[in-house]
Amino acid sequence: MTQRRKWTAIPGLFLLAIGAVVLSAYSGASSSQGNGPEQPIKFPHPKHAGSVAKGGLGLNCLYCHNNANKSADVGMPAVNTCMGCHASVTGTTEQGKAEIKKIVQYADYAGMGKNAKPIPWVRIHKVPEYVHFPHVRHVNAGVTCQSCHGPVQDMTKVYQYSSLNMGWCVNCHVNGYDPKEGQKAAGYDSVPPAHYSGGVPYGTPGSFAGIMTTGATKPTSASDSPAQAPGAPSTAATTPSSERRRARYDCAACHY
Repeated sequence: MTQRRKWTAIPGLFLLAIGAVVLSAYSGASSSQGNGPEQPIKFPHPKHAGSVAKGGLGLNCLYCHNNANKSADVGMPAVNTCMGCHASVTGTTEQGKAEIKKIVQYADYAGMGKNAKPIPWVRIHKVPEYVHFPHVRHVNAGVTCQSCHGPVQDMTKVYQYSSLNMGWCVNCHVNGYDPKEGQKAAGYDSVPPAHYSGGVPYGTPGSFAGIMTTGATKPTSASDSPAQAPGAPSTAATTPSSERRRARYDCAACHY
């Protein structure tokens, strides 16, 4: 190849590299958005994690996924965690009793656990092998599980709520995590986020998690948009930039 041809090839390689970066940023994760495989146990999240007002038990995600705030991998609950309750709770419906019976069999309760086996849960969320998502850093920073996984507490069958592509992750790191939106996604409307001052006071009629959903919104500073007139279409209060939580978003944050 002549020197001239070598220089001619450089722009093409440059464009190819840019294309590869763009595709990797906005292509999906190893698992697909909307992916919701059948599980060996039809675990009713609304019954366990759903709000008490809706007939659920209101269990915190960490009760079963107890490694989320200690490890990069959230892990799945051991069968003994299930039996901690279901040794005595045997179900009230025929379907419930049938599913609990499966748990008892995996735990080998009759044989005192000598032949116990882990429940073979089918994985739903998976990022590419070259990405490392540290659950511990996000959970301990106050990011609610539902911010990424969606309203799991209301899912009769869990599925992948978010795309998990790189553009989706970077968007949160660049714009900042909104703690009010995170609490709203989790169904909480009682505990204000730390250092909360934006939006409207918690419990304000027509609001949820400090975000107006009906009626008028009240500006919190001179830089905020004007108040919404009564009866006008709903607009949510915007969390001030200073209250959004930000983290590094260079390549090494995930590719390590």
